[in-house]
Amino acid sequence: MLRKLCMLGPVPETVKAKFVLAICLSGLLLAVGGCFWRSYPARLRTHTDLLVAFARKARDLVATGRFTAENLPELTYPLERAAAFAAETRQRAAPPPQSLVAFEGLIERYRTFVDLVDQGRRGRGDPVAAAAALKAPLESVQAAAEDVTAALTRERDAVTRAAGASPASRP
Repeated sequence: MLRKLCMLGPVPETVKAKFVLAICLSGLLLAVGGCFWRSYPARLRTHTDLLVAFARKARDLVATGRFTAENLPELTYPLERAAAFAAETRQRAAPPPQSLVAFEGLIERYRTFVDLVDQGRRGRGDPVAAAAALKAPLESVQAAAEDVTAALTRERDAVTRAAGASPASRP
Protein backbone atom coordinates (compact mmCIF):
# COMPACT_ATOMS: atom_id res chain seq x y z
CA MET A 1 0.00 0.00 0.00
CA LEU A 2 2.82 2.40 0.86
CA ARG A 3 4.44 1.77 -2.53
CA LYS A 4 1.21 2.68 -4.39
CA LEU A 5 0.86 5.94 -2.48
CA CYS A 6 4.39 6.93 -3.43
CA MET A 7 3.76 6.16 -7.09
CA LEU A 8 0.59 8.17 -7.06
CA GLY A 9 2.08 11.13 -5.23
CA PRO A 10 2.08 12.34 -1.67
CA VAL A 11 -1.43 13.81 -1.86
CA PRO A 12 -4.35 11.40 -2.20
CA GLU A 13 -6.59 11.99 -5.23
CA THR A 14 -3.78 13.67 -7.18
CA VAL A 15 -4.10 11.39 -10.15
CA LYS A 16 -7.85 11.77 -10.27
CA ALA A 17 -7.51 15.55 -10.12
CA LYS A 18 -5.07 15.53 -13.02
CA PHE A 19 -7.46 13.33 -15.00
CA VAL A 20 -10.38 15.68 -14.34
CA LEU A 21 -8.19 18.65 -15.28
CA ALA A 22 -7.20 16.94 -18.52
CA ILE A 23 -10.87 16.27 -19.36
CA CYS A 24 -11.79 19.91 -18.64
CA LEU A 25 -8.93 21.23 -20.78
CA SER A 26 -9.91 18.91 -23.63
CA GLY A 27 -13.47 20.18 -23.46
CA LEU A 28 -12.25 23.75 -23.45
CA LEU A 29 -10.09 23.14 -26.51
CA LEU A 30 -13.05 21.62 -28.34
CA ALA A 31 -15.21 24.58 -27.39
CA VAL A 32 -12.59 27.06 -28.57
CA GLY A 33 -12.27 25.21 -31.88
CA GLY A 34 -16.03 25.31 -32.28
CA CYS A 35 -16.04 29.02 -31.56
CA PHE A 36 -13.61 29.62 -34.43
CA TRP A 37 -15.98 28.16 -37.02
CA ARG A 38 -18.97 29.82 -35.42
CA SER A 39 -17.33 33.25 -35.82
CA TYR A 40 -15.65 32.46 -39.16
CA PRO A 41 -18.29 34.04 -41.46
CA ALA A 42 -18.41 37.30 -39.50
CA ARG A 43 -14.63 37.53 -39.27
CA LEU A 44 -14.28 36.79 -42.98
CA ARG A 45 -16.83 39.48 -43.85
CA THR A 46 -15.00 41.96 -41.63
CA HIS A 47 -11.64 41.28 -43.29
CA THR A 48 -13.27 41.48 -46.72
CA ASP A 49 -14.99 44.78 -45.98
CA LEU A 50 -11.80 46.27 -44.53
CA LEU A 51 -9.71 45.34 -47.57
CA VAL A 52 -12.22 46.96 -49.92
CA ALA A 53 -12.56 50.06 -47.72
CA PHE A 54 -8.80 50.56 -47.52
CA ALA A 55 -8.44 50.06 -51.27
CA ARG A 56 -11.04 52.78 -51.85
CA LYS A 57 -9.31 55.05 -49.34
CA ALA A 58 -5.99 54.55 -51.11
CA ARG A 59 -7.54 55.39 -54.47
CA ASP A 60 -9.05 58.56 -53.00
CA LEU A 61 -5.74 59.60 -51.45
CA VAL A 62 -3.94 58.99 -54.74
CA ALA A 63 -6.59 60.98 -56.66
CA THR A 64 -6.11 63.98 -54.38
CA GLY A 65 -2.32 63.69 -54.41
CA ARG A 66 -2.20 63.04 -50.66
CA PHE A 67 -0.88 59.46 -50.64
CA THR A 68 2.54 59.38 -48.98
CA ALA A 69 4.92 56.75 -47.63
CA GLU A 70 3.32 57.26 -44.21
CA ASN A 71 0.01 56.00 -45.62
CA LEU A 72 1.47 52.71 -46.82
CA PRO A 73 1.24 50.91 -43.44
CA GLU A 74 -2.49 51.73 -43.43
CA LEU A 75 -2.75 49.50 -46.49
CA THR A 76 -0.30 46.79 -45.53
CA TYR A 77 -1.52 46.15 -41.98
CA PRO A 78 -5.01 44.96 -43.04
CA LEU A 79 -3.29 42.82 -45.67
CA GLU A 80 -1.05 41.20 -43.05
CA ARG A 81 -3.99 40.54 -40.72
CA ALA A 82 -6.11 39.10 -43.53
CA ALA A 83 -3.26 36.85 -44.67
CA ALA A 84 -2.74 35.64 -41.08
CA PHE A 85 -6.45 34.89 -40.75
CA ALA A 86 -6.42 32.98 -44.04
CA ALA A 87 -3.37 30.97 -42.95
CA GLU A 88 -4.98 30.10 -39.61
CA THR A 89 -8.19 29.07 -41.34
CA ARG A 90 -6.29 26.99 -43.91
CA GLN A 91 -4.64 25.06 -41.04
CA ARG A 92 -8.02 24.31 -39.47
CA ALA A 93 -9.82 23.29 -42.65
CA ALA A 94 -9.29 20.25 -44.79
CA PRO A 95 -10.51 20.76 -47.47
CA PRO A 96 -10.75 24.55 -47.30
CA PRO A 97 -14.20 26.10 -47.72
CA GLN A 98 -14.85 27.88 -51.01
CA SER A 99 -15.17 31.16 -49.16
CA LEU A 100 -11.56 30.78 -48.00
CA VAL A 101 -10.37 30.05 -51.53
CA ALA A 102 -12.20 33.17 -52.73
CA PHE A 103 -10.75 35.17 -49.83
CA GLU A 104 -7.24 34.09 -50.73
CA GLY A 105 -7.94 35.38 -54.25
CA LEU A 106 -9.06 38.69 -52.74
CA ILE A 107 -5.84 38.88 -50.72
CA GLU A 108 -3.75 38.41 -53.86
CA ARG A 109 -5.70 41.08 -55.76
CA TYR A 110 -5.41 43.48 -52.83
CA ARG A 111 -1.66 42.80 -52.60
CA THR A 112 -1.33 43.65 -56.32
CA PHE A 113 -3.38 46.81 -55.75
CA VAL A 114 -1.14 47.91 -52.86
CA ASP A 115 1.95 47.30 -54.99
CA LEU A 116 0.49 49.47 -57.76
CA VAL A 117 -0.37 52.24 -55.31
CA ASP A 118 3.16 52.14 -53.94
CA GLN A 119 4.68 52.23 -57.43
CA GLY A 120 2.49 55.21 -58.28
CA ARG A 121 3.60 56.97 -55.10
CA ARG A 122 7.23 56.51 -56.03
CA GLY A 123 6.58 57.71 -59.59
CA ARG A 124 5.08 61.01 -58.38
CA GLY A 125 3.11 61.48 -61.58
CA ASP A 126 -0.19 63.19 -62.20
CA PRO A 127 -2.63 62.23 -59.39
CA VAL A 128 -5.61 62.07 -61.75
CA ALA A 129 -3.76 59.75 -64.12
CA ALA A 130 -2.55 57.65 -61.18
CA ALA A 131 -6.10 57.32 -59.86
CA ALA A 132 -7.33 56.35 -63.33
CA ALA A 133 -4.66 53.66 -63.48
CA LEU A 134 -6.05 52.22 -60.24
CA LYS A 135 -9.60 51.95 -61.57
CA ALA A 136 -9.29 48.42 -62.99
CA PRO A 137 -7.28 47.03 -60.05
CA LEU A 138 -9.81 48.48 -57.60
CA GLU A 139 -12.67 46.93 -59.57
CA SER A 140 -10.77 43.64 -59.42
CA VAL A 141 -10.54 43.90 -55.62
CA GLN A 142 -14.25 44.70 -55.41
CA ALA A 143 -15.15 41.77 -57.69
CA ALA A 144 -13.06 39.43 -55.54
CA ALA A 145 -14.87 40.71 -52.45
CA GLU A 146 -18.19 39.95 -54.11
CA ASP A 147 -16.92 36.43 -54.82
CA VAL A 148 -16.17 35.98 -51.11
CA THR A 149 -19.64 37.19 -50.17
CA ALA A 150 -21.27 34.89 -52.71
CA ALA A 151 -19.26 31.90 -51.46
CA LEU A 152 -20.27 32.65 -47.86
CA THR A 153 -23.91 32.85 -48.92
CA ARG A 154 -23.67 29.49 -50.72
CA GLU A 155 -22.05 27.90 -47.66
CA ARG A 156 -24.71 29.32 -45.35
CA ASP A 157 -27.47 28.09 -47.65
CA ALA A 158 -25.91 24.62 -47.80
CA VAL A 159 -25.81 24.45 -43.99
CA THR A 160 -29.39 25.66 -43.80
CA ARG A 161 -30.52 23.01 -46.32
CA ALA A 162 -28.60 20.34 -44.43
CA ALA A 163 -30.36 21.38 -41.23
CA GLY A 164 -33.71 20.89 -42.93
CA ALA A 165 -34.88 24.48 -43.34
CA SER A 166 -35.21 26.29 -46.63
CA PRO A 167 -33.04 29.39 -47.21
CA ALA A 168 -36.18 31.50 -47.78
CA SER A 169 -37.49 30.71 -44.29
CA ARG A 170 -34.59 32.31 -42.39
CA PRO A 171 -34.92 35.81 -41.00
